[in-house]
Amino acid sequence: MFVLFLLICIGLYLLALNSYCDQGGNFDLGVCAITSFIPF
Repeated sequence: MFVLFLLICIGLYLLALNSYCDQGGNFDLGVCAITSFIPF
């Protein structure tokens, strides 16, 4: 049950990151390059 909760949190975090990157935000870590592989 805890694993499912963790996966949901990670998914929401990636969604937020992805929308941030779409708005032109940029991270030095190259996080936006990673989220570009997410289809949504």
